[in-house]
Amino acid sequence: MLRPVTVAALLVTAAVTSPDQSPAKIVGTWQLVSRIDRDSTTGHILGETTLGAAPIGYLIYDAAGHVAAQLSARDRPSLVCDSSGSSPDPNNNANIGGYSAYFGRYQVDASAGTVTHVLEGALAPADAGKRLRRRFHIVGDTLTIQFELLVPEGNPRTRTLIWQRVSR
Repeated sequence: MLRPVTVAALLVTAAVTSPDQSPAKIVGTWQLVSRIDRDSTTGHILGETTLGAAPIGYLIYDAAGHVAAQLSARDRPSLVCDSSGSSPDPNNNANIGGYSAYFGRYQVDASAGTVTHVLEGALAPADAGKRLRRRFHIVGDTLTIQFELLVPEGNPRTRTLIWQRVSR
């Protein structure tokens, strides 16, 4: 039989290391740590040309159900690009000139481990209205988000974004 102190230690350890998909845990401001694309078939890391190898960004979820995301290439070109385009992928938004941004509402499906961003406005006007569904899990103050991308050529990609909480 386990002693009460041992049981309590096991429960604390499980709470710290187990992923948590509850809606309340996602609330806060998250800073981008990494963004990696992998070939969904082979698992090989793929080059990501839109925001570069080490983009920067913030993702904000508030308790009322609002979301805002901004990501940028670390070394953006000084040339301003045309903003009329959008991503052909229904589960992804466009980036323009090494910058990606949108805002709207979010919905958490804890049982499925997903969060859906419902875009009300975006850097690329054609992205407004999109519903971006992502798998997520939280361990401590680390949020991992994953989703599949449709690419015109080659195998599908799985994008993984790692975020660190910077405020609640």
